[in-house]
Amino acid sequence: MTPEWIYLLKVNTGIALFYAFYKLFCQRDTFFQWRRTALLCFLGISFLYPLLNIQHWVKEQPTMYELANYYATFIALDEPTVSSLSSTAKIPSLMTLAGYIYLIGVIALSLRFLIQLLSILRMRWIGKATHLNGQRIISLPVETNPFSFFGWIFIYLPQLNKESQNEILTHEQTHARQWHSIDVIISEIINIICWFNPFMWLMKTEIRLNLEYLADHKVIENTADCKQYQYHLLGLAHTNRQTGLYNNFNVSHLKCRIIMMNKKRTRTAGRIKYALFAPLATALLLVSNIEAVARTVEKAIKELPSPTTTVPQDKPKQEPIVMICDETPEFPGGMGECMKFLGRNINYPAEAMAKEIEGRVVTQMIIEKDGSISNAKIVRSVHPLLDQEALRVVESMPKWTPGKVKGQAVRVRYTLPVKFSLKKNYKETIQHHQAEILPDENGIYAIVEDSANYPGGFNELIKWLQANIQYPDDCKKEKIGGRVITKFLIDKDGSIKEAKILRGIHPSLDQEALRVINTMPKWNPGKVKGEPVVSQFVMPVVFSI
Repeated sequence: MTPEWIYLLKVNTGIALFYAFYKLFCQRDTFFQWRRTALLCFLGISFLYPLLNIQHWVKEQPTMYELANYYATFIALDEPTVSSLSSTAKIPSLMTLAGYIYLIGVIALSLRFLIQLLSILRMRWIGKATHLNGQRIISLPVETNPFSFFGWIFIYLPQLNKESQNEILTHEQTHARQWHSIDVIISEIINIICWFNPFMWLMKTEIRLNLEYLADHKVIENTADCKQYQYHLLGLAHTNRQTGLYNNFNVSHLKCRIIMMNKKRTRTAGRIKYALFAPLATALLLVSNIEAVARTVEKAIKELPSPTTTVPQDKPKQEPIVMICDETPEFPGGMGECMKFLGRNINYPAEAMAKEIEGRVVTQMIIEKDGSISNAKIVRSVHPLLDQEALRVVESMPKWTPGKVKGQAVRVRYTLPVKFSLKKNYKETIQHHQAEILPDENGIYAIVEDSANYPGGFNELIKWLQANIQYPDDCKKEKIGGRVITKFLIDKDGSIKEAKILRGIHPSLDQEALRVINTMPKWNPGKVKGEPVVSQFVMPVVFSI
């Protein structure tokens, strides 16, 4: 679906929802001027909200971003499949046919709009300018209902008796002085654009009917006999009625108008319900931007390669990945513990701190049926230094409680933001970190100012692991794989020591993970106040068949 169709669909969705809101909350009150403003706002917001871009804010909110993530699955399912046909003739798609039908409707209604404009100009041409009770009017030579268009008031004088002249003139003067023709023109143009939407036709009818309410209300304020005015309306009911762009003395909704004239005025406190319009408009704005973010996410997921270390083997068919499940995956202890885990294990890269680089790295991973993490990748990047650290800490997480559908564990794609934040003043940040950086009783630092790193960086580490991991034969045969979480110390000279398994999978895989960790070349050691120190490091080793 093209962006133009998506925009048009969003506009018409807004019109339908706003019309439902109007019918539910506003139709029965007597706040006619408020209703006029609200109806025009409904149309304006319907065209405006799809254009407002708050995607950056949506991406910063984990819950909103997760909703966009879920929506991305439906985008993927909605993609059309193109197949080749043996015949040479091209068959137009449904969207192409819909486009032609839509264009025909727009052209037909536009011609009707122009004809109505020309009809008004013709009546102005054949009509004779005169005065009625001091008001300049256009006297028509043919019998028709009184009507107005902007400042012009058209009346067939032989039709009116002296008793009704003042009432009819006041009615049409109200239309002219309050510029009701602007509302009519706006609703007509939008109706041409959204002609296929039945709610727009209904909305246009409500706009015109409310303008009649406004004019009737003005007449009632200036007349002593409301019943007599209603009898005059009934007297016009048998006159040849016309519909067009002008505000005519309409009797098509005469019953509604008479009921509204006799209705008791609504209490002023009832206006507060119009404030409910704001949450509805806000919800539409959020949904529109979540949909836009979902398309960006879905595209990014397809394009980004997985940074996970793998051993190439014949790939068996894997179970499908779901994004919506009955029971969502959960970090051990809940999201609060997850945030604590990230806070304890993230090592803010010293170079990023020096350059005052901060932001929210959005990661995406698959939580397997056993709760382990696989296929961690970056969905939204901030800087390579922060991206690498975010991936490292995500891959080192313990097993989650897996997601479930109908009570069965399933593979779930999960999005998790990792926030890197510095204080405004870098010196204060360094002092803050230095105050917390203390070794344990064995002289080992869990947090350092300048974290240890593999020579050449994260990418070189992945290449080294891929080149040196030897997948155990027994695990190959049994197709056993997963993530072994290791922990080791990096000495002052960069050598690896005291490697151990924090979370194992299988004795053979655990042993191979320890072997490859212990054979790694020397790292660049961690530093505190510029001096090398002994620091600890947590790193996952992924075995994938």
